[in-house]
Amino acid sequence: MKLKKIFVIIFIVTFIIGLSSYLIFHNTGKVGLSANPGLKMPIQTVPEFKVENTLELLEENNDWENDFESKFKVKLLESGRGFHGDQVEAKTGENWLGLFKQGNKFYLKNTRLKVTRVHDEIVDEENRKTGKHVSVENEKDSILLLKNANFLKEGEIKTLFGGNPNRNEVEEGVDYLSLRVGFKKEFRLGTEKFLLSVKKGINKEGEKIITLYLENNEIKQSIHSNKYFGEDDYLGALYWIGDLDKDNKPDFYFDLYFNDNVENKNLYISSKAKKGKLLKKVAVFRTTGC
Repeated sequence: MKLKKIFVIIFIVTFIIGLSSYLIFHNTGKVGLSANPGLKMPIQTVPEFKVENTLELLEENNDWENDFESKFKVKLLESGRGFHGDQVEAKTGENWLGLFKQGNKFYLKNTRLKVTRVHDEIVDEENRKTGKHVSVENEKDSILLLKNANFLKEGEIKTLFGGNPNRNEVEEGVDYLSLRVGFKKEFRLGTEKFLLSVKKGINKEGEKIITLYLENNEIKQSIHSNKYFGEDDYLGALYWIGDLDKDNKPDFYFDLYFNDNVENKNLYISSKAKKGKLLKKVAVFRTTGC
């Protein structure tokens, strides 16, 4: 009995000591050194948690840096306007394949060119004519003209969107579509659905860019990219979508922006695309304002 009482006493004393220690340290943790008016407790602040908008990592495509007209076997040209003399190598009498619009229908047709000298208002002195004007025989202005495009045949061409980029004045949404951040256009060809879109994000170096994408259910392809510096998010214009090569997949005609002084027309064909891609650029036509 005495031994049992001793254990009880030890337990009670130990409990009292432990409880006292806890109360002392607990109160010290709350009050700290502020109980001593001569000392100030440093104020600890919790850093504010900021939620930052994360930009999507985009696939950058800057092939325009090395895509010169001479690189492509297929030659691309437009009619119905004046050009600097060195921008047109075609000559009167040459046969080219033109894409034309008649009513609501589009068609490919071989046509003979007429190239005439005109006054170039930018570089020519008075009474001098170094500029060139391209027209086609027995037809109105074409949407585009092609040479060495033997994989394309004459006939009616199924068209999903198209206008005439050669008019002096065009209405947005009628003759072309402006490609800017947020642009989205869904369309079907055959049983397949496609999405053309422009997105803002960053490249692998962390630089802000905007990219034009084409995708279906299986493939997403970067078509064109440019750096993004602020409010100006213009990436180009869409002039035509259809099936030029008649493979039941879409082909595209774009003006893809990279310089204020350059019009950069590009023709993309689906049947020339590599495995895992939807399109391949087959021809370029670039003109400068000055």
